[in-house]
Order: sequence, then structure tokens, then C-alpha cells
Amino acid sequence: MEGNDFTELLLETAFLWQEISVGDRVMLDADLYDEHAVKLKRNHPYQVVAKLEANPLEKSLLVVESDLTGELVQVHPALICSYQSAITPFTLS
Repeated sequence: MEGNDFTELLLETAFLWQEISVGDRVMLDADLYDEHAVKLKRNHPYQVVAKLEANPLEKSLLVVESDLTGELVQVHPALICSYQSAITPFTLS
């Protein structure tokens, strides 16, 4: 990967993390495996339940709940192929 391509990927990743909110739904480009077991399926909508901010921002993660295992799974924004904003935005009272 050339330097410009890598820089563009980092910027896109940071942008996605900032655009996606808790309560939004995301879909992955491919199945996500952990310890040889599928945790998340591609093209299946998963609701974002938390966001983990890191420094630098490109290392920030989204957290979704697996429909297969019930576990909370960390997802890097680079794995997302699409997302949909929540109909009713999530707010803390």
C-alpha cells in the first residue's frame, strides 16, 4: 500500500468513527472471526452499543453485540461497509 493510500484509509477510518453514533447500525464487509469462531456475520446490521476513543483517533473502535454469541465485540471502522443512523438518536438522561 502506498503512503497516500494508507493516509487516506486512516482519514476515512477516523471520519467513520466520528460520524457513527451509539444506536446506529453498521454492517461489515466480511465475517469477523475470533479464536476460529464466527463472531459477526457480513452484511448483517449490528447496533453500536458503545464507542471507544483512542489516541490517535484511527485506533478508536466501535462496540456491537454479536447475534451469534451474545458477546460484545469490538469493531474497527475500517471493517464497516455501510451504516445507518438510528431513527431515534440515543441520549443519556
